[in-house]
Amino acid sequence: MLRARSLRGSRSWSRRSEVDAQVGVVGLGAAGSGALWRSAVRGAEVIGFEQYGSGHDRGSSHGLSRVFKSVTPQGPQESALAQRGARLWRELEAESGESVLHMTGGLSIGKPGSPLITGLEKVQAETGLELEYLDEADLRRRFPQHVVTDGDIAVIDPASGYLQPELAIRTQWNLARAHGARVVDAQVLEVVPREDSVLITTAERTYEVQTAIIAAGAWQRTLLPFLPMQLTPRRATLSWFAPKPGREALFTPEAFPAFTHEAVGETGWGLPEFDDHRVKIGLDFTEGYEITDPSANKREVEDWELARVRRFVAETLPDLDPTPIHSGGCMITMTPDEEFTIGIPAEHPRLVVLSACSGRGFKMSAAVGDVGAELALTGTSSADLSPFSPDRFAPVTTSTGAMR
Repeated sequence: MLRARSLRGSRSWSRRSEVDAQVGVVGLGAAGSGALWRSAVRGAEVIGFEQYGSGHDRGSSHGLSRVFKSVTPQGPQESALAQRGARLWRELEAESGESVLHMTGGLSIGKPGSPLITGLEKVQAETGLELEYLDEADLRRRFPQHVVTDGDIAVIDPASGYLQPELAIRTQWNLARAHGARVVDAQVLEVVPREDSVLITTAERTYEVQTAIIAAGAWQRTLLPFLPMQLTPRRATLSWFAPKPGREALFTPEAFPAFTHEAVGETGWGLPEFDDHRVKIGLDFTEGYEITDPSANKREVEDWELARVRRFVAETLPDLDPTPIHSGGCMITMTPDEEFTIGIPAEHPRLVVLSACSGRGFKMSAAVGDVGAELALTGTSSADLSPFSPDRFAPVTTSTGAMR
């Protein structure tokens, strides 16, 4: 096992014989598996806790493929995380020999002035990232799979594609273990931050760590009820569609980039066919019902849940059969402003919070995990986390002493 080494610029924590590890990571999905790997790479003694196993389908980090974009319309901080993530995914591949990130290019289709297009223009202006613009005629010629309406334009981001989430998570676990990390297969029942450590309790025992990274997704609000975070787990679904006979060549990774399309009153997205699940299509704003118990989220999908995505496929991708051949349950954990939550709560400096990603975080998850490792080991991060503070929803005391 690799032993902990002295970390320059750390929080000056000394190794105490009675603690179980320097870092504990609760929840080993997207961000948590990244935090486990990146903490171990830095030489920290780290224990991870996961109740369902590596790459499971009970949370928000499964689905065989996830969109990767180096440019996001949400803002430069997320784009910076995506680009940092790309570097880390390549580092993961180089060390493991696995291939988890596949670059197909990314295609965004909408009207000039639409939220999708203006968001990309804003990020390009802020970051200088290279994008290619297509007019309506070029779009129709180069991507005949999509129904294009009058006035549509497109933006191509060449540094986009898809990730394989289950493989990425398993690989991060394997590399973390190779660097000395331990994994406890158990449900965490309670997290108790103390002045100089954090207690993490499972059914079998209580572990004591010097700092804890909590990356529990939809379970976050149950484990951290004392924090002022406002998190809402919502139902989501995953769907895959088959090309119509003779149209298979239109949906290969070479012909069909990862896409986002504002059309028929929806913002849809999709990924090319690369396995027997075929072509994955989804909607950005499914607004599924709120999930009160994330452990009870159904794997099965009912017909009514697929009505909107079937309509989107029928009206915008006519070379796909609009009846899905595979579907599954998923969930997303939303904040009121639909931004991430990444940081150290002011009231609990031994905790690092990595949640929630509001439905779009897997592409950045290696970077989010890396940031979590930085915060846990040094108390600071090289990333701009200003929009992501876990304290931003705390009540504010006015000059009169009232809370608002």
